Amino acid sequence: MAAIVPTIEELNVADPPAFAAALAPLFEGAPASFLENVADRRPFTDEADLFNAARAVARQLPEDEQIALLDAHPRIGADPASVSDLSRREQGHDDPAPNDQAWVDEELAALNDAYEAHFGFRFVVFVAGRPRADIIPLLERALHADRDEELRRGLDDLVLIAAERFDRLRGPRALREELRESIALEVSRWMVGELGDDGLVRATQRLIEEGVESPALLALSLAPEEGTGLPEAVELLMAEIGLTGWDATQAGQLLALHAAASIIGEVSQPIDGARRIATVSGHPQFRALAQRWEADEAERRAIDEEIRRAAIELFGPPEHEA
Repeated sequence: MAAIVPTIEELNVADPPAFAAALAPLFEGAPASFLENVADRRPFTDEADLFNAARAVARQLPEDEQIALLDAHPRIGADPASVSDLSRREQGHDDPAPNDQAWVDEELAALNDAYEAHFGFRFVVFVAGRPRADIIPLLERALHADRDEELRRGLDDLVLIAAERFDRLRGPRALREELRESIALEVSRWMVGELGDDGLVRATQRLIEEGVESPALLALSLAPEEGTGLPEAVELLMAEIGLTGWDATQAGQLLALHAAASIIGEVSQPIDGARRIATVSGHPQFRALAQRWEADEAERRAIDEEIRRAAIELFGPPEHEA
């Protein structure tokens, strides 16, 4: 497997040879002139900007260079020993589908020959995980397409292949701050006893279903099935999000701040927030306020205001009051 690709920021400052070397596995066998032209479009704001630039460069090349770019790409159905690890995986050779039998490669070889003889360039298509047998009707239809349209489609698909490779090779994206906070809150609830082991695992599974990409989160969700201890899995997860050494005291403080924010934002009743702060962090002021609220029904409205002021002191005022 090829090495992890550099970030967009690293690509933006790389010298031209390093830039070309980094993108070469994505645009398999691409002529150096193509990669140099893409480098000239820097800086890129993100990966979409990078591959939009690559698509524009490919479309603007002289036709002979466009054909050279397509012809550098491996044939669909080529001998797996003759292609890169990336191509072999994309074409399903590592895990062949049941219907990818010998006749499929024979049919693809014949259709590739016909396509290349008809158009004068190689058939390139974004496989997107489809079995090789599913490519046969695509090739058959392509043989009846307009040549210019087929040349443009092949170039666009070549860029799609490169973009998918970049996405796969870069590994999980850094988590957004709100997702890191969600993980920290769920783990903190477990640390202070608001969540049991089963509840923590369900919370991790929910985050994964919502699209959070985190190897440590996945490991935690599978810990009961694999007999892994939850404390060890939690420690790895917190380290992954930059909270190494997170403990019950810090967990209580985070949950207390979260409860204070709920009071200030009127998401929860003041007394409910005060009780939670007292429970998760042992905060003496909120414990005393909750006890007074319980004991003096006549003063509850005034105590609610005291709780709100205490929450502001703990968390800080809302933005419109700052």
